[in-house]
Amino acid sequence: MKSAFLNLTLAILFSLIYSCSPSKESAEKSLMDFHVEELTIPIGPEVDPYTMTLQYVDGDLFWHNKNRSTISKIILSNRQVSEFLRYDEEGPQGVGNIVGFYVFDQNKIAFPAPGRRIAIYDLETDKVNRINLSDFSPDYSDTKSITRYTSTFHFWNNQLILPQSIYFRYPYEIAEGLKKFNPFVMLNLNNYTIEETPYRLSKSNFGEDFNIPEILFSSKAKEIYIFPCYSNRLDLINLNSNASKSFHLKTNIIPDFTNNYFLNDAKVNQSLEQNMSEYLSEPQNLGILVDPYKNLLYRMTWPGTGVPEGVSSMKFVGTPSHFILSVYDESFDLKYEFELPEYDYIPHQYFVSEKGLHLFGNHPDHPDSKEDQLVIHTFDFSN
Repeated sequence: MKSAFLNLTLAILFSLIYSCSPSKESAEKSLMDFHVEELTIPIGPEVDPYTMTLQYVDGDLFWHNKNRSTISKIILSNRQVSEFLRYDEEGPQGVGNIVGFYVFDQNKIAFPAPGRRIAIYDLETDKVNRINLSDFSPDYSDTKSITRYTSTFHFWNNQLILPQSIYFRYPYEIAEGLKKFNPFVMLNLNNYTIEETPYRLSKSNFGEDFNIPEILFSSKAKEIYIFPCYSNRLDLINLNSNASKSFHLKTNIIPDFTNNYFLNDAKVNQSLEQNMSEYLSEPQNLGILVDPYKNLLYRMTWPGTGVPEGVSSMKFVGTPSHFILSVYDESFDLKYEFELPEYDYIPHQYFVSEKGLHLFGNHPDHPDSKEDQLVIHTFDFSN
């Protein structure tokens, strides 16, 4: 009788473990099964080892050095690093206190700045064209083009697609506010006018456990991807037809999203350190990357495991210890999913090239991390 009871107990236990695990295919593979290349790039003090904005363009990696007001260019094929541009914040060629950058049209760079401003720097003429979104509508908000928390510009049909920032702070503001809010606007570079699409967010984008209404914004050709930071719902918008579709991104290991921090009125009187600690105790999507070469979508998610004991939450929020990587195919079906090792990869630095997904393996809190080199690991999930 004891043996039969033990066998039944083990069967139930194994059944529960399997049901909570990744798919069989994913469980049989580790992240390193897809590792195809490691690239170590020496850098000097003129290159910040960590950045808010990077961009891959035709074999080159452009890298923002905020502390130096420069953009570096890294030629990945030969690991050569050079200064691509030194910009001014003030003066006749000033681009402002920028919030990222976006290289487009070969010789032009767009610089978003606070105050709903965009500066377009023409490298051939050395001239700066400044645009203020407030001139078009008082409802437009700040825009940015940064890798961190995926919010990058997109160039399509001679238009710059500009993601908009959301500023709603209280639940009662959101339902009405979303009706007027444009998740993105389009700057027509033929005549420097602003165009809109009819697409709008609604509370359904954020799920029943409504949390902070922040979104991740990515793109591919004529398609815009909108993904809330606290949801599994992905919206895909076609810029030609203005049609939109919604997809539910499945996961096997990302915890359920909550809204405990958002609804906690006590946070107004709490210290910033305490608020950050509670903020990091909830899962959230950190980024999405569209892979146009392999028709894949990569999702990076913080699992909400909180701040390690004895670590400052203010420091930890800048470079969390790890993240969950989910890989989806062109139909947005889950293909692979991994929880990455702690302190191996930087949760806010990654890019896609023809070779696959590139992660930076020099987390600042890893015991072997060095600030005079970039370590890039390449993964191919196309098989």
